[in-house]
Amino acid sequence: QLSESLEDLAARDKKLEHSATVASEEDPEALEERRREAEKAFLSAMDGIEASLRDADAAARERWNDTRSSITRQIEAMRAARRRRQAERGVDRAERAAGRAEQDAAAAVAVAAYCVNVAEYAVVDAALARAEANELTGET
Repeated sequence: QLSESLEDLAARDKKLEHSATVASEEDPEALEERRREAEKAFLSAMDGIEASLRDADAAARERWNDTRSSITRQIEAMRAARRRRQAERGVDRAERAAGRAEQDAAAAVAVAAYCVNVAEYAVVDAALARAEANELTGET
């Protein structure tokens, strides 16, 4: 299951690279389609995490609930900002809205980088725990 999760993370990284390429081309229709795909993907990922945590201990579920609440607040803030941008007209307002959106994206990327580092730590920690358990049980 861990190796599948890592493969999924690598695939998501490729999708992020694709989104960055699409963003640099500035094709509004392609960007809007990619935004819908990304939203669907993160909602699906949250559902998948919740399903995998059904059998987890209470502490793991609580950590996930805290994380999910934080992520949900960030997503809602970005959605609200998008609605405001859509309502705004005029070049100056559009420029300010674009700047805010770019700041939101930079913050999301920073959070993602942090999460990848935490994931790497957890993978290494799990491997060490497995090695220790195997050593104690005499397995190799």
